[in-house]
Amino acid sequence: MTKKSSLRTRIEKRDLRVNETTGGRRRVKDGRKSQRRKNYNAFLCFARFAIFVLIAPGAAYAEQPGKALIVVAHPDDEYYCASTVYKMAVQLGGRVDELIITNGEGGFRYSTLAAAYYKKQLTNEAVGRRELPAIRRREAVNAGKVLGIRSHYFLDQVDRHFTTDERDGTKYGWNSDLITSRLQALIRKERYKYVFALLPRATSHGYHQAATALAASAIQALPSNIRPVLLGFDTSPARFEPSPTELIPQKWQPDYHFAFDRTTKFGFHDALSYQIVVDWMIAEHKSQGLLQTMDGRDPKEYIWVDLSSDPQAQKSADALFRLLGQDITRNGR
Repeated sequence: MTKKSSLRTRIEKRDLRVNETTGGRRRVKDGRKSQRRKNYNAFLCFARFAIFVLIAPGAAYAEQPGKALIVVAHPDDEYYCASTVYKMAVQLGGRVDELIITNGEGGFRYSTLAAAYYKKQLTNEAVGRRELPAIRRREAVNAGKVLGIRSHYFLDQVDRHFTTDERDGTKYGWNSDLITSRLQALIRKERYKYVFALLPRATSHGYHQAATALAASAIQALPSNIRPVLLGFDTSPARFEPSPTELIPQKWQPDYHFAFDRTTKFGFHDALSYQIVVDWMIAEHKSQGLLQTMDGRDPKEYIWVDLSSDPQAQKSADALFRLLGQDITRNGR
């Protein structure tokens, strides 16, 4: 073999080894790219699932409850529907807002504990009426975070004192036209399916009765195709008797339509109950000392339907009651 032939052979063998090595590297690199692509796709699937679980806890249910607006006279009046609101907003994926007519400054006499907490002489009428509006608005927002309430609307109407006269608010400064127009504007904008109010018993606080009457008035003046169903809440199952001085005609049946049991268990090993949610909500209203005495007191929320609020009131209410009655404990929520 000549020197040229020997050199050519060595060069060809070297080139072959280089090609084999390069090809092997290319195959390894391609394999690594493929594995990285698979890992990335798997991560994306997991991330999408995690986001779905975190931001849409109620999305696992094919049917969701829609939107509701709470209409009450005072901060802390959501106590009467607290468990219902929590299940609807947090566990079933609904949307709940709250409109509060007064700032509850008339309850200054019950602010003894809060006076030390906030370092203000809140039981002094002049101080209480000046300081409590901002305090109670802030407490309402914090309580709303517990219950899953999305937005709060404060109308800043005067809260004078306790009364059973539902005309008292309008006698002493409530702007009924403003309240009604704000309610109607919100309902038109948000298309609420339900309005939650307090059952207007003749023996209850007159401002509670007035708030429900104004909600009924606002609803009845709307076109029938956008009217929400008005639901009345109470923690007593006693038969309802309308007030002889009722401001706005409403059609409440004597007996309640649905009862939400606050003692119902849920969560891991059924260790929790809705009563805990209510207690958390109560704890946020520190300036309302009387509310603190209701801790663990009322085991159920009873719901009446105002049949005059919407032509399909009973049907729509039954749809909500069916969802509220669902057992969700298997989901660990």
